[in-house]
Amino acid sequence: MPIKYLEDSPSHYWKSHRAYRNNFYQCSHLCDIGQENFQRKVVEVLQKMDSLKILGIGSGKGELDCVNIRRMLTHFSHIDNTVVEPSIEAIQAYKSLISQRSPEHVTSLWHKETFQQYWRRRQSIGATNKFHFISAVHSLYYADKDGKSLGYLIDLLEKDGVMFIVIQNENSGLINLFSEFAEYFRHHPNNPSKLHTTSKVLKYLNEDGRVAHEVIRGRHQIDITSCFESESSEGSLTLDFLTNVIDFKSTVSSDILQLFLNYMKTPNCSEILSDGRIIFQEKWDAVIVRRK
Repeated sequence: MPIKYLEDSPSHYWKSHRAYRNNFYQCSHLCDIGQENFQRKVVEVLQKMDSLKILGIGSGKGELDCVNIRRMLTHFSHIDNTVVEPSIEAIQAYKSLISQRSPEHVTSLWHKETFQQYWRRRQSIGATNKFHFISAVHSLYYADKDGKSLGYLIDLLEKDGVMFIVIQNENSGLINLFSEFAEYFRHHPNNPSKLHTTSKVLKYLNEDGRVAHEVIRGRHQIDITSCFESESSEGSLTLDFLTNVIDFKSTVSSDILQLFLNYMKTPNCSEILSDGRIIFQEKWDAVIVRRK
C-alpha cells in the first residue's frame, strides 16, 4: 500500500491531532507558560509600540494565538492580526474562536498558505510591512537547512519586536523516534528525521547577531498505551500523528510496525509506569526572541 502522509489530508491530520491531545497524561501547557512569562517578556517590551501588528505562522486553530491576543488587548486598544495557515479547516475554527472572544478589537487577515508560500509571495510583490510580534509554534520543523527562513522572520520583526518560537528539543522522544527510523522516512517529502530542533534554531539565532533570546523548557507526556491495542481506533490515530503517516498500522508491514512499537517503549521515547501504562516523553522549548 502506498504511503500517504498527514500533510496530504488536513482532515486526517486534525483527527489524529485530537486523538493525540486526548491522550495527554501530563504537560507543561503553553498557555500556562505564557501566563507566567508573557507580561514581562513580551507585553512590557511591546508597550513601547504605538500600535500592534502581529503575525502567526502555522497558527492552527488559533487556541494559543487567541490567548496571547486577549492578553495583549489589556494593553492595546486594537490589534492587526495576520495569520498564515495552510489548512482551511483550521482557519475556519480560528475565525470562529476569535469572533467569540474579541471581534471588535482585532482585525484579521487570513492567508491559506504555507510559510514558504507566504515568504515567496511577499518577495514577489515587494512587501515591506513588518510586525511587532511573531508567533511560530511547532511550525519551523521543515524550514530550510541554512536558516534563511528564520533569518527572514527576523527581517519581518520591527526593532524591539518579539518572536515566540516553540520547537521540539533534540532529546525529545519524537526526535529520537524519527532519528532511529531515518531510513524509513527517507522518501518523505519533508524527511522527519531531519527536523529542525532547538539546537539548530539557537545556532541560527546566535549566528544572526540581530537578536537576543532566552529559552523556556517544557514537555508533554502522552499516554500511548492504546497504540499497542490492535482494536483501538484512538491508538491508531495517535500513532498516525506520531509517525506522520496516514493509517500507519495498515500501511506498513507487520515487521516494521513491531520495530516501531518496540522502540517506542524504550527509555529513548517512553517511561513505563508501575501499572503498565506507556508514557511517551515529548520535550519542547519555547524560545523568546527580541529584535535588537
